[in-house]
Amino acid sequence: MDCQIPNLCIRQGMDKASSDDNQDQLPFAAAVYSRSTEDRKALATFTATLRAKGVRVGGLLQEELVDGGGCRMGIDLVDVETGSRFPINRPSKENLESKTCSMNTNVLADSTEALRRAIEDKVDLIVLEKFGEQEQNGGGLNDEILNAIAENIPLLIAVPETALELWTERSGGLGANLDHNVDSFQTWWKDIDPG
Repeated sequence: MDCQIPNLCIRQGMDKASSDDNQDQLPFAAAVYSRSTEDRKALATFTATLRAKGVRVGGLLQEELVDGGGCRMGIDLVDVETGSRFPINRPSKENLESKTCSMNTNVLADSTEALRRAIEDKVDLIVLEKFGEQEQNGGGLNDEILNAIAENIPLLIAVPETALELWTERSGGLGANLDHNVDSFQTWWKDIDPG
């Protein structure tokens, strides 16, 4: 039977993943950021550090593309394992002038392959720098996020502060909320690292 209610899906995943009654939280965390967050590259730095230590990390990180003058040209999702790039956002002049969304949902759908592969391979950690409007509305990478949690694969996901209440509701409050910095990520990883 398919689970139609996200919180229930996660709770079912918790029951499947662990019978340890002392475990209060599942091994996933929101890396909470805001407009004032100083180091928006902290997740990429943390990921690179773990990979250099031999930790099998999968998932997707965002990379903002800028031109020579520092103007934003778009956003790519980058597959942590392969380096493959997914150009999810290339705003047109009209998008910029009208401040409308320029998300390419077809490319976003293509990027799910990276997450599905990481789940299938049971990597040590999945990082995801994407809990945007699509995911907040139940689309985008939402299914893969919930599948990773249900499979009990450690997940570190960047969540905007403005969506934290929704994330907490969607995740059943079963994960941790972290400051968006490398030290916070490392402390969390030490607490949940199975190796």
